[in-house]
Formats: sequence, structure tokens, C-alpha cells
Amino acid sequence: MHLHKEILIKGILIPLIFLYACNEQKKPDSYIARVNDSYLTEEKLSELIDSQFVSGSYRTAIIRSWIKQEVLFSEALKQGILEEKNFKSTIEKSRRQLASVIILENFAKTLVPEITDENLKYYFEENKSSFKLAFDSYLLNRISFSVNETAVQFRTELISAGWDSAFSKFSKDTSLIDVSSSIFLAEQDIYPVKVLRVLEGLYPLEISIVIPDDKGYYSVVQLIEKYSAHSVPPFEAIKKEVERRYILASNESAIENYIDELYNKNEIEINN
Repeated sequence: MHLHKEILIKGILIPLIFLYACNEQKKPDSYIARVNDSYLTEEKLSELIDSQFVSGSYRTAIIRSWIKQEVLFSEALKQGILEEKNFKSTIEKSRRQLASVIILENFAKTLVPEITDENLKYYFEENKSSFKLAFDSYLLNRISFSVNETAVQFRTELISAGWDSAFSKFSKDTSLIDVSSSIFLAEQDIYPVKVLRVLEGLYPLEISIVIPDDKGYYSVVQLIEKYSAHSVPPFEAIKKEVERRYILASNESAIENYIDELYNKNEIEINN
């Protein structure tokens, strides 16, 4: 059972958000948006976004969504929705569901699957067809800097000394923005598009020119290998993905066993 935070919020927490909003809030020193006595601060916004790397349009959409929710809640208060039997029943149901989810999350945190190359390779072989690629994909090295000259210097070092040596030399550079070594990406996950276009024209182990983007970053990519859609990449190329799926499968199995144990600990009766 894979518990996604987004599903948790949409399916269970939304009814509880209304209760949270009932409490009159003290006016903060600074805030992003306000609806009557409810304030959206940077701290609350970061909790809603759940990531520090988001686009301006996505941030704006979240703020608008918060305002919409608060406006609707304000109207719900005026109409006495919180006192209706249906609302209280929904809250009680959500409370039980949320408690169930938290129990499973707490149990999942205790799980430590045995991860060995032998286990991963066995899982890969047993589920090989599920790793068939839906899109052309790339195994690559990628690094981004905020200064063009540094990116150029890194590329020169990469050509002469190789990836590991070049990265070691520039790893503490203040203009370093992001780095990914031996990362496996499907074509639709490679941004910006100009990086993908450059990769499409590279041969294995070939190094790109410095690629500028709209954010003012300068990237250098090195193609390790390209894999065509509908093919199954070798284990070593997608080892991280195999490990991710192996952990999920192991945890799901452990959770199902845990639930079976709980069945045995409780008196359960079904009358048809």
C-alpha cells in the first residue's frame, strides 16, 4: 500500500481543514494573502507546496486555491454548515480514516527491507516486463551553474579528466546549482526541452556544449547511453528505479501481513 500525501489530503484531510480554519487566527507580522481573519503565511504556504523548487505559476495557483477554500469556508460558517448532522458525520468518518492512515504510516516507518544486489537482481528478473520503457530514455550526467564561465571551465575539465574528477574539482563552487550523476530519465522528464534536443544529437560518452536556460542557469550534460522505447534497460542502468520499486513491493507485502495480524487480534463478525 503506497500512501500518497496528495491522496491523503484530497480524500481525508479536506473535511478537517474546515475545522482548522474555525479558529480565529492572530494577525501575523507578515503574510501572503488574507481572507477576513484567516492568513496565509510563507510557512503555511511551504507546507501546502511541499517543495522549495516550484514555478511562479504553480505558487500562484496554490495561493488562489487557498483563497477559494477560505471564501467557501466563510460562507459555510454563515450558513451554519458546521452544525449540520451531515457535516459532523463526515468529520467523524474522516477522523477514523485519518487515524487508520497514520497507523499504517507509523508502521511503514519501522520497515527496513533487506536491500542487496542479489535481492534487487532477482526482483528485476522476476518483473522484467514491467521495466519495459514507454518512452525513449537516457542515462546521463548533468550539472548546472549560475555562471556561464564556470560551466565552460567545468566542461573543459570534464573533457580532459572525466566526470568524477571534474565534479570533485567543482563540487564546492558557489555557482553550482544542481548535479546528477548517472541519472536515468525518460524523454518527457528532461527539462528544458533544449537539453533534450541536445541529448538526442549526442553519442554515448559525448559531452554537450554549455546549454543556457530561461532561469539563467548554464548546464553541461554527458550522455552515457540512450535506450529506445519498448526496450528493457540493463539492471545497472536502472538500479535506482529497481530499488525504489523493490522497497515499495516489500513494504506493501509487510503492510498486508500487518493488517492480517490485526484481523487475528480483533473480534470480527459479518452477518449476511
